[in-house]
Amino acid sequence: MADYKNIVAFIKKAEGGLSSATTDTASRNPSPCGNGKNGKPYHTNKGIQWITFKGLASQGKYTASCSNFLKMPDDVWYKVYKTGFWDKIQGDRIRNQAIANSFVEMTWGSGLGCSDFSKCKSGTIPFLNQFFKKYYNENLSSVSQYVDFVNELDKKGQSSELFENLNEFRANKYVALNQPKNLKGWLSRLNGFYVLNKPYALSTTEKKNITKGLGGVIAIILITYLYKQYGNSK
Repeated sequence: MADYKNIVAFIKKAEGGLSSATTDTASRNPSPCGNGKNGKPYHTNKGIQWITFKGLASQGKYTASCSNFLKMPDDVWYKVYKTGFWDKIQGDRIRNQAIANSFVEMTWGSGLGCSDFSKCKSGTIPFLNQFFKKYYNENLSSVSQYVDFVNELDKKGQSSELFENLNEFRANKYVALNQPKNLKGWLSRLNGFYVLNKPYALSTTEKKNITKGLGGVIAIILITYLYKQYGNSK
């Protein structure tokens, strides 16, 4: 099964520190923890919004204090990430690391969303509903259904194909948003994500087949070598 810490370094590298930028929609929910150089309240630290930080405190078992928000120690950051993002996409149940990382990266960027698509049209759940309809002709509408389906694909040796399709779909969605100022940054992050996670995309079945294949190749090389060394010695 997937490891929740696997993608952490990538997420942290892509995020900055304290932010009070008014161009960010997170500024709608300012913290009471001081102001940035622009004189506006801080609303995000290390990619975690104040409203998210505060809302997950009880579940994550940490104190939603300004001290914790401004310092954002690693143990608190991990609790927010694990509780509010990884656990939401049931990452511990997902067999393939690259697929689990894809789900949590999408949730990190746009939230989980909901299955009532008439009221909730953004977020990972509506996004994946559209994706599975388009690529697999499946009308799935909950995280549990998504996880069950991708695990079945993994068993069939189709996780690499799934990973490619997900990245193609995400890129097309970014383009469709028609935000030229943001597009380059979005696609750059997606490309970095793709390169990092491509090696993890092989399904469990594919890995076994490659291992068997390598075993066969190694055997052939060994046999050839032994024949050349000793087969003509008579």
